[in-house]
Amino acid sequence: MKRFRFRLEQVLRVRRLQEDIARGALMAANHAAREAADRLNQRIDDYAAVGRPSGAQTYDAFNRMQFRLDNAAGAITIARAEYRQALDVVEARRAEWTAARQRVAALERLEARRRDEHEVEARRAEDRLVDDLVVARHARGEQA
Repeated sequence: MKRFRFRLEQVLRVRRLQEDIARGALMAANHAAREAADRLNQRIDDYAAVGRPSGAQTYDAFNRMQFRLDNAAGAITIARAEYRQALDVVEARRAEWTAARQRVAALERLEARRRDEHEVEARRAEDRLVDDLVVARHARGEQA
């Protein structure tokens, strides 16, 4: 009996490469999301560190303080939007990886079934060979 060869082996290899590429894209998206979260936390810390107006101040000093607070708050808003976008990218990459994984799994299941069928056929061929040998020995009158 010849050895097992899966006819879709090259397709499976390509699908595995596609899955690896999708996994890499997901890892990169997760990394970008972590960086966006770090930037958001840094912006929040920066906002908390900005002094608040207290007591009597000149008009210019008050305006400078308000300008810094507005800038810090705006930076938080922008960082939150970037973080949400990064999370959306992560979800898209996860969906792509999941789809690629499912395609690979389907081919792997098919390969396992074909391999099992091949093993059954190989055992049947061996059984037929043994049966033929036993029948031939019996026909010649040999004792086992």
